[in-house]
Amino acid sequence: MTSHTDPQRPALETALDALPDGLIVLDAAGAVTHLNREAAMIGGLDATTAPGQTLARLGAGSALNWLPVEEMIEAGRTGSVMLRGDTVGAVLVTLRRIATGGHVLTLRDLAVLDHARRQAAGQRDAAPFPTTAERRLRPDFARQRHLSPWLDRMMSRGERALLQGARVIITGESGVGKTEIARHLHAFVSNATDPFIAVNCAAIPETLFESELFGYEKGAFTGASTEGKKGLIEMAEGGTLFLDEIGEIPLPLQAKLLTFLEDGMVMRIGGTRPRRVSVRVISATNRDLLAMAEERRFRLDLYYRLAVVNMPIKPLREVPELLDHLIERFLTAINQRRSQPLDLSEDLCARLRAYQYPGNIRELWNLMQQISVLGDDIDELPRRLMAIDLDVGPVRAPATAPAVAGAEDRPEGLPLREALAEYELRIIEEAIRIHGSKRKAAAALGVDIGTISRKTRKEP
Repeated sequence: MTSHTDPQRPALETALDALPDGLIVLDAAGAVTHLNREAAMIGGLDATTAPGQTLARLGAGSALNWLPVEEMIEAGRTGSVMLRGDTVGAVLVTLRRIATGGHVLTLRDLAVLDHARRQAAGQRDAAPFPTTAERRLRPDFARQRHLSPWLDRMMSRGERALLQGARVIITGESGVGKTEIARHLHAFVSNATDPFIAVNCAAIPETLFESELFGYEKGAFTGASTEGKKGLIEMAEGGTLFLDEIGEIPLPLQAKLLTFLEDGMVMRIGGTRPRRVSVRVISATNRDLLAMAEERRFRLDLYYRLAVVNMPIKPLREVPELLDHLIERFLTAINQRRSQPLDLSEDLCARLRAYQYPGNIRELWNLMQQISVLGDDIDELPRRLMAIDLDVGPVRAPATAPAVAGAEDRPEGLPLREALAEYELRIIEEAIRIHGSKRKAAAALGVDIGTISRKTRKEP
């Protein structure tokens, strides 16, 4: 338990730090006087700076929205309230008044509590249980959406689509967080018990794809289980089926998947009776499915069944407003595993900000882990990071954007909005010239065809 008045750690405080529940003590003025280690983990709080602050001031950097608890305190009420966060799920907070005029808050992570209940009863979890540290690595989309209006619009698009029963396809480079976005969309429209089945289509051998996705009846083929097996589609019943790397589905299986998307019926291998399965479907890819369709490597009718609503996700280099947040978040997660906190030098922070991240968020996390192990040793850190010339500064153009001749001779005195529109049009026209069509130019620039058509439309 951490106190801002006593630099020592008596045995009682050490014991309270071992509690499985979070504990926060507020004085009569509503300021934090103590919080234990579990409270800091659940709430995403800094145990060294939280004491002395009110819940309202803690809210900006916390994983939870403390407003319902503040309202209870102002109304003079006690009791329990459920709080939720992207990184911690459901948290039961119990508020009690104490003799000093202050309050004590108990925080219980319901996922942890349910896991402990099943373990005590000798039951197994249906899926691997994520630790608090692992959940802290999950994106804080509430904070990211506040920082990036573009991301907020994109997430809202996906949320509206699923609420209306439409299928969503998430497109973008590898490492931009497509799986985490799919998890968020699932949680937005689902109950806590609804399954989320993530299928990496690139990781399943072609010979096993049909049996894994659709299942099989007993004795369907040599080596088949004598009891048969549910496919991944059936396992997602009542929840969400996430088809990642959808462009890797073997062409012969695409027809069978299309049939399921059209009528909601699944036929197991060796089966004679189709089964109706009700699932939400989210797919994702880093490939240009329309270009693949032109080359007859992906069915166009399947694309239109999957891509009712498209969510194109920008690479990290195009959303620099998120970079400092991600660095800070990853640093916090890393420091929870270290005995000595990791501090980043100004030079290293500058290099992290200037780097282009072709591997996107996944590469940033990889770099942060390397820095945690190697420290600031310039001879040990990755060459791609140390080779950055900080005097030149970063160039944050998309890696696939073509060079534009004449971009430097922008007419003097042109308003910023018009100058940007003119520069953008030059990039698009050059991409069309190089790639031969608007559709291929859209894929090269990482935007949808509608954006290209709109920006190249000649006004009368």
